[in-house]
Formats: sequence, C-alpha cells, structure tokens
Amino acid sequence: MARPAPERLEVETGFVTGHATARDSLPGTARLGEARDVAIKAFAEDGLPHRRIEDYRYFDLRQMLGKTGPLALAPQSSASGLSAADDPFAGVDRIRVVLVNGRIDRDASTLDSLPEGVELLSFADAAEQGTQWLDDAMAGQDGTRDAVAALNLAYASDGVALRVAKGVTVNRPIELAWRSTGETNTHYHARSVVVLEEGASLTLLETRSDDTATPVFATQSLTLKVADKARLTHTAIYADGEPAVRVANKRVTLGAGTTYKTLGLAIGEGRARTSERVHFNGEETKASINGLTLLKGKAVMDNTLFVDHAVPNCDSEETYRYVLDETARGVFQGSILVREHAQKIDSQMQARALLMSRKAEMDAKPMLEIYADDVQCAHGSAIGEPDQDAIFYLMSRGIDEPTARALLIAGFLDDVVDGFDDGDVAAALKHLLAERLGAPDPGEEQAL
Repeated sequence: MARPAPERLEVETGFVTGHATARDSLPGTARLGEARDVAIKAFAEDGLPHRRIEDYRYFDLRQMLGKTGPLALAPQSSASGLSAADDPFAGVDRIRVVLVNGRIDRDASTLDSLPEGVELLSFADAAEQGTQWLDDAMAGQDGTRDAVAALNLAYASDGVALRVAKGVTVNRPIELAWRSTGETNTHYHARSVVVLEEGASLTLLETRSDDTATPVFATQSLTLKVADKARLTHTAIYADGEPAVRVANKRVTLGAGTTYKTLGLAIGEGRARTSERVHFNGEETKASINGLTLLKGKAVMDNTLFVDHAVPNCDSEETYRYVLDETARGVFQGSILVREHAQKIDSQMQARALLMSRKAEMDAKPMLEIYADDVQCAHGSAIGEPDQDAIFYLMSRGIDEPTARALLIAGFLDDVVDGFDDGDVAAALKHLLAERLGAPDPGEEQAL
C-alpha cells in the first residue's frame, strides 16, 4: 500500500500560488513558459523533498523552511554592500560577474573585458532571445524528476549564459559572484549554463555569500557542457549566511578527450546542499571532483554526487574532506555507476571527516554500481578525531596547542588543494583556510 502524501505546508502552497502571479514577469520564450507550467505542476504534486526521499534523507527541506516570502529583488547596485571579506579571490586577476539575488549587477561587474570568442549573456536575455546554444544545452532538462529542480525551472528569473567558442583559451578566470540581500524573508531561483565548444579552455570561479541577516531560500541550477578536447576547471566557495537555506543542482556532460577539475569549499554558517551529476559522454576523459567542508555552529553541508561512466576508457577521482565543530553536520552521498560496456574505467572515491566536537555529526554513504568486468574502482570513508599524537609532536617543537591543531587541520585540507591547483587559485584557497583556522598563512611562510 502506497504511503499517503504528507499534508501540504503553507510554504509549499505559497510557492504554487505565487507562481501564477510571477509567471508573466519571468523571462523566456513561449516554449520555456510551457516548461515552467509543467514544472510547477510537478512541484505541486510532489511538494518539498523530505527525509522519506532517499536523496534528501539528511536534508529535510520540509523541516527547514517556514513561511514563504516574496521573490527577492535586485537592488540598484551591490557594490556598496560588499566588503573585502566577500572577495576571497581578490588577488586573482579575473573577469567578475556579480549577481545579486540571482540577477546580474552590471555596475559591479567587469563585463567590458571579455576576450574575443567568449559570449556572456544574462540567462533572462538569452532566454528571451531564444538563443540556440542555450536551448541545446538545456534540452531534456524538464525539471520534473526532482522537486527542487522543478521549483527552480518554474521560477528562474536570471543567471548566466556563457559560451566559449571552439579552440578559444580564456587566459583569465571568469568569476560568478553570487550575493543575497534584502530586508524581508525572500526566495530567489537562478539558472546558469556554461558551454565549452571543442578544444576550448576555461577556469570558472564561483563565490556565494549573504550580506543580510534575513532568511533567504535560494535554488541554483548550473549546467556545464564540455565538448571534445576541452578543458574546464571549476572552483566554488560557499559562504552562506546563518539564516540561509540553499539548494544547488549541477549537471556536467563531458565529451571525448576532455579534462574536468572541480573543487567546492564550504565555509558558510547556513544550511546548504549541492547535488552534482557528472555524465561521461566520450572516451579518454579525466575528471577530478573534490569537496572541502569547514563548518561550525549549526551549519549543514550536504554533498550529493552521482558519476555516470557510460563509455569506456575514462578516469575519475572523487575526494571529499570535512572538518566539523560544535554542532555542525556534514553529509556525503556519493554514487558511481559503471555501465555494462564501459570497460577500462578507473574510478576512486574517498570521503574523510574530522569531528572537532562530540556534538558534530557526519553522515557518509559512498556507493558503487558496476556492470563491467574490466575496471579498477574503489570507495571508502573514514570519520574520526584529530590525531592527538601529531598534536603533541608539534607542541614538543615549541608550537602552542591551538596553532598545532590548526596546522594539522590545514594540512588535512591543503592536501586536496595541492592536488587540484598550484597557481593563484590554490594560493587564495589556502589563505582563506588558514585565516579561518587561525593557522600561519602558507604564502607568508614561503616568502620567508
């Protein structure tokens, strides 16, 4: 006997009724409008995900969200509301796109420095124009299989549409700087698409933070299409504010002979979930997928990962590390699927966590599903406390206990950064980690 559907919450009915009011103001062609109607109907049937849904077992949105407020609006300019702390990549020479409440703030952005062969539009403009490459990238994403994806498609008001032409190497990183602001309980939904054509190369940066103490619920969708022989490096820093609840869905499709490297660093105070689905669509492709989480207070970070090895002769490495203090909670749900004809696959998945408090919590669920017989695949997880012998050794060398503990944790996290990047981006990540941990800055040590 099927379980009865849970009684609808006020926040769920608010999203459904609010869509009828907001629909005419949302961008897009008539076809996109029809897709939005299908999506909100699917959401109305399913409601918000809850713990009975396996993917959301550790991230119950029905428990997290209260009343729904209005759609968030973008202020005239966000420049005056941002501090140096909101710019962890300040030392990196990059092109910056600032988005406030999901909408591009052109005054605070540096869009005039885009190189030839790079097309960057707001999602709203691209959707209104019916841009063909955007439509192709979004094909098949009806948003009805996941309630949050359906809500995002139904409400998405803006975001970024970025295309790098065939053979173009973008020498400076492009940063998407997401900011949330407002004076009332709000929600916003952003949708972005990044397309790399054959042989293109791009370093993509993302930063997410809030300059408000009011509750914000945000959904974000990011589609990455990486064509044959292209190279994409993606670094994201999640610094959500304490009252914020954010759910991000990321879909990656990799062509033949591509290189894909990604690292997400969670240092926020709110509750966040990032779901990443990586599909191998061509042979001789390599992917390095990494996540670092450094949380305290009541913060929550849920990393849900699905890697689909659909073709032979590909490699993937998935490395996630967590440091959790006070009552913070980390979640790792990682799944690797090797399909029947995908021979010669090498895929290694590892999740490790350090619990700095007896009240901190880590939930790890790594999984392998293999239907081929000529593969090298493994997964594992480890959860424990800092090595007291290592701390004692550092203290015996004249280092005080807090610094010794910070150095040990920094080494635990920096090891992943070293394997990901060795340039300005890695230096910025290490500086940020050292600052948060109270450890010596690696850059200053090297200078000495």
